[in-house]
Amino acid sequence: MTNDSSTTGSSLPSDSELRPVLSIFKAISDPSKMRIILLIAHQALSVSDITAQLSISQSAVSHHLQTLRQLNLVTNVRVGREMHYQVTDQHVLQIFELTRKHVREEN
Repeated sequence: MTNDSSTTGSSLPSDSELRPVLSIFKAISDPSKMRIILLIAHQALSVSDITAQLSISQSAVSHHLQTLRQLNLVTNVRVGREMHYQVTDQHVLQIFELTRKHVREEN
C-alpha cells in the first residue's frame, strides 16, 4: 500500500469534499445510468435513441440524464429539434474501466 498523503492522516477529506464524490459514485452505481454513460461515451445520442437502444422508458431516460447532467457527467447539444447527450469527459469511463479491471483480477 502506498502512502498517499491525499487520503491518509490529517488530510482526509471533509464531509463537504466527500459529498460530491459520493454523489457521483451513487449515480454510476445505478445500472441504467451506467448503461446510458457507456452508450453515449463515444457518440452523442438523443433521448429517443437511448430509449430505443436500452429499452428504458423515455421519462426514465430523461430523469437519468437530468441527474447525470447535474453531476456534470454528461452534457447536451442541440441537433436540429433534438437534444443529443454525450459524456462530458473520460474520467467516469476511466473509473468504470479501473473498477472492472479490479473485479476481473479478483476472479
